Amino acid sequence: MTRYRFEYRINKKGAECFRTDSLETAKERFAQLSERRPGVYSMQARSCQLDRNGVSLRDASGKTLWSCWS
Repeated sequence: MTRYRFEYRINKKGAECFRTDSLETAKERFAQLSERRPGVYSMQARSCQLDRNGVSLRDASGKTLWSCWS
């Protein structure tokens, strides 16, 4: 079974303003921010596959192999 690690970010007009690895926290923060100024914020997610030891897969230079933000 393949396991993944996820990361979530909230953008305000194209600039990142909050990042977390917890979906619950991201949803709560998005609700708080949207309450202040609705329509300005957007939320994105990306993932990274984990090996059997729970370590993120990395490229030859040691950088984590994240998917694109979507």
